[in-house]
Formats: sequence, C-alpha cells, structure tokens
Amino acid sequence: MSKQQEKTRLVQAVHSAVNHYDKSKRKTVSQACEDLGLARSNYNRWRYSVQKNLSETGAAIVPPPKSRAPKKNGKALPADVRQRIWDMAQSGLYANPSQIGKALREEGASVSDNTVRNNLERAGLYGYRTVIGSDGKPTKKKVLLL
Repeated sequence: MSKQQEKTRLVQAVHSAVNHYDKSKRKTVSQACEDLGLARSNYNRWRYSVQKNLSETGAAIVPPPKSRAPKKNGKALPADVRQRIWDMAQSGLYANPSQIGKALREEGASVSDNTVRNNLERAGLYGYRTVIGSDGKPTKKKVLLL
C-alpha cells in the first residue's frame, strides 16, 4: 500500500469514527486520531488535501506532496547562450573552449571557460581524440569533436 493510500485510509477511518451511525459509538476527532495513533494536525492537513483533490479530480485520495525544490537551477545557462556555444564549436573557427569563452565574453555573455567546456562535453562536442604527436607516436588529446 502506498503512502497516499495509507493516508487516505486513515482519513476515512477517522471520518467513519466521528460520523458513526450509532450516536453512542461516535467519537470526537481527537479521540479517533488518538486511537489510530495519528496526530490531529496531520489528519486536518490530509483531510483538506482529500477534499481539495476530490473537488478537482473526483478522486478521494491524498495526493503526493509537491516538491519544494526550486523548479529551475538559477545558475543554469540560458538556452540561447548554450546554443551559441554549440554553434561556435561546430563552425570550425575555434580550436578550444577557451577561445569560444573569450569570444562570448566579447559579445557580452557572462560565461567562464569551464562552463563552455562542460557544456561542450555534455553535448558530445569536446573530448579525447587520438592524434599523432610531433614524435610520430599516437597520443590522446582533448579537442573539439567536429
């Protein structure tokens, strides 16, 4: 049984105890919550969620809690800057992320070379490639992958 189903079951059990058909067996909300080992504040919160969900969707369940985490990373690069980085890398005019970062800063974008490098790596445009060194031996080198 999921947490939402368990919460809904507890709300229904308290409701049933409070609204028992036999008046002599009815309990107060506090007594019913105490019998079930449920804090009254939780019952009230869950009951409100059930009522709200019932009026919105027609389902009498406690919906999962909404995340309080931020919806967007405040430090994330805007999509247009990210696209500009990719376009500059694919143009063939720049040899490394630091040249792209310098060009972007001249255009007025506030980005570091590491941010450019990380975005290029995530996009698969920057990584290791085997190249032939000046001594004729193959070596791995980080380059723009075009």
